[in-house]
Amino acid sequence: MNLSDCYHILGVQKGASQKEIKSAYRQLSLKYHPDKNDSHKDGERFKQITEAYQLLRREEKAMTKVSDGDVADKYTQFWKKYEGSKMNDDFNFGPNFAGFKNPFGASTQENYSHFREKEASFKSTHLILYGGLGLIALWIILASILK
Repeated sequence: MNLSDCYHILGVQKGASQKEIKSAYRQLSLKYHPDKNDSHKDGERFKQITEAYQLLRREEKAMTKVSDGDVADKYTQFWKKYEGSKMNDDFNFGPNFAGFKNPFGASTQENYSHFREKEASFKSTHLILYGGLGLIALWIILASILK
């Protein structure tokens, strides 16, 4: 089966879009589906329609598939763009990152402080956690006793 036969079977013009081909396939497959029709000819017609649609889909995918060579070319083009730029400059910044040079143009005006809030200690975390669990257990025990 060649491509012109596939277009003819689906009832679309040569060069039709994927959307038109899919729509035609759905209409014809509903019309000739073996579950809806008892005729043997309709079953054969359904097979032809399905085969034509699959062949057209395969051809469309083959046309749009990106080759490995194209991917490699795009990759090298991307890195050639940044080879000559100043991305390899040494990072030169003090405690507030004022001298940081960002090659992507983002603003780095935010000051960095070494005096951030200290994390909670493990002792206080455990005291809060186990103290809360103890209070819940005590509440359950007292509730069951006082019933």
